[in-house]
Amino acid sequence: MAHFYFHFCDGETHDRDDVGLGFASAEEAYLQAIATAREMWPGLLAARSDPLRCAFEITDDEDRVLFRLPFSELMEACRRPDPPPVPHELFAAIQRTHSRAQAAKAEVRSGFDQVRQSLAESGALLAEFDRFERVRLRADDSGEGSGQA
Repeated sequence: MAHFYFHFCDGETHDRDDVGLGFASAEEAYLQAIATAREMWPGLLAARSDPLRCAFEITDDEDRVLFRLPFSELMEACRRPDPPPVPHELFAAIQRTHSRAQAAKAEVRSGFDQVRQSLAESGALLAEFDRFERVRLRADDSGEGSGQA
């Protein structure tokens, strides 16, 4: 098991870790540094220290710097990544589909307009037929249409 040292920098001071911790790999040490930085964040804010200026410098037994973890990386990890760019062919296909959908929508709307117009014309014809039928029935009742003289 390797030994790692977590030196803390706050932008002004550099506190050395003389005890260190043992981990199976540098990756485990890095993950521990992230977890510790997250735990420290609220305390730094409460002490009116800027966590964005802080960092861990992780070294090995020979005091070689293996990596540096700026606390600002915690903020970057919270951001959503930019969506990947849409390939030109896909974008063009989406535009064509959108245009076809708009044309189909216009056709459906036109079809509804034609149906409404046909219904209005049918309603007017039925009303006229109804008037004609009432006139005819009155004529039949009065004997005008029977051919009697």
